[in-house]
Amino acid sequence: MRSCLTRSLFAPAALALAIWLMPAAASALDTKQAADFLASLQERAASQLGDASVPETEKEQHFRKLFNENFDVPAIGRFVIGRYWRGASQGDQDSFLKVFEDAMVQRFLPLLAENSSKNFQVGSVTRDNSNDRMALIDSRIDRAEGEPYRVSWRIRENDSGDFKILDIVAEGVSMAITLRSEYGSVLKSNGGQLPPLTDALRRKVAQGAFAPQMN
Repeated sequence: MRSCLTRSLFAPAALALAIWLMPAAASALDTKQAADFLASLQERAASQLGDASVPETEKEQHFRKLFNENFDVPAIGRFVIGRYWRGASQGDQDSFLKVFEDAMVQRFLPLLAENSSKNFQVGSVTRDNSNDRMALIDSRIDRAEGEPYRVSWRIRENDSGDFKILDIVAEGVSMAITLRSEYGSVLKSNGGQLPPLTDALRRKVAQGAFAPQMN
């Protein structure tokens, strides 16, 4: 069952993302297909990344492909930059998206790679009240010790029937909303210029700063 905290944080995230990513009118998504999409993604990640004998560089290559196939990286990147996106040059936008992808791969590769289909359970699927091509999929990640992680995945179905992940709400905290606030503060302090933020993210990726602490 989704916590009250998750619900309260998802509401503004849903509204902001729905406004930013408003699609043309289309039929509502199929909740079973949405759940199957997430389960399939986890199974593919576990099968491709769970082998301890596979070198880490090869795992990263596999995951980066999965990530770009299943996450809408450009849409997420534009959203987290917010109003400063349109004022940035094409070159600055491209540079940011590249390092943003690197940061997201570093953050989420362990989340999917270290959890088999046995301890990753897909829960309820709730359509977005403001956009029925979007939904929030609840999931539970069981651990050998401690309470399970509660993670919700915000997805959108495009016109071709493919699903893309737009946000992750982990233990009640929206990734997209959190990053939009963090990045907005950095951008504001630098006169809305994108390169200082890109450089800071690049340094953090090099330090491994985005790797999650799973303990």
